[in-house]
Amino acid sequence: MHTDQIRLLLDLAQTHSFNQTAERHYTTQQSISYSIKQLEKELQVKIFNRSNSGVSFTPAGERVLQCALQMHESYQHLLNDLHKTSEQPEPLAKIRLYVSSVLLEADLPEIIKQFNKIYPTTSLIIKEVSHDAILPSLADDSCDMAAWFINMSYLEREGAAYNKYNFSYEAFAEEPSIAVVPIDSPMAQKNILTIEDLGTHSRSMFGLLPIDHYGKDVNHVVLYENNNPDIHRQLMLEHNTICFTSEKIYQKYFAEDGFVMLPVDYPVLPNYHLFLHKKDKTHPAYRVLADIISKKYRKQN
Repeated sequence: MHTDQIRLLLDLAQTHSFNQTAERHYTTQQSISYSIKQLEKELQVKIFNRSNSGVSFTPAGERVLQCALQMHESYQHLLNDLHKTSEQPEPLAKIRLYVSSVLLEADLPEIIKQFNKIYPTTSLIIKEVSHDAILPSLADDSCDMAAWFINMSYLEREGAAYNKYNFSYEAFAEEPSIAVVPIDSPMAQKNILTIEDLGTHSRSMFGLLPIDHYGKDVNHVVLYENNNPDIHRQLMLEHNTICFTSEKIYQKYFAEDGFVMLPVDYPVLPNYHLFLHKKDKTHPAYRVLADIISKKYRKQN
């Protein structure tokens, strides 16, 4: 099992989809399927069950996945040790990281601590910015790296104008949008929110963009769009709004406060936590920072 196959297994454990995994690796579904078949042939076991609803790990595949996780962690430890002991390029004085992710913002102190253990002389300069500030800031070199919670359709649409800047990005977590309502709301008794529910209630957006697939009907009003959980709570309790966010954000900010989350019967595209940087940012410190964050969120999935 080589490193590319390990990354494929870890991504397939998140997406349960050959097609979505192929998009992450900028290749075709057929290429992903061929690589997995080669691994199954090498190990002489069936790793995945395939169905119309996606792919799932077989019992043998679960053992292979656990081995892949251990190998990935061992490889990262090796890289970190080599960074400490081998000949390194001149340490970076600073890395300017722009963040537009509510989830990541809450975990920054721990991430900074881990990074400083490896690069104690490199300053992390972190700035929280709006969604629409990420690409312009990378383009004009205001920042070196960015962490973004974004819908891929938005990135494709807005990123087209920035192709000339030779950006690179990778996903370190994926989540669909979910709805949050107070536990004593009539909506909380539903198993799923329908398009009719969405058409009769105002909504707030916590950590998500109000992108086109939510509809343009006059009833689809974004009453509030910000990253302050207290205001979202107040709007839900006092104005009967529906708060759109992600499951991880719900678990961190709302799960123990008298709210429930509900799936939405509406075309909802996946949202991705992404790293972005220009391809000329090749210092090992950038990779170490990306791996620290990736490892954290892979464990949460």
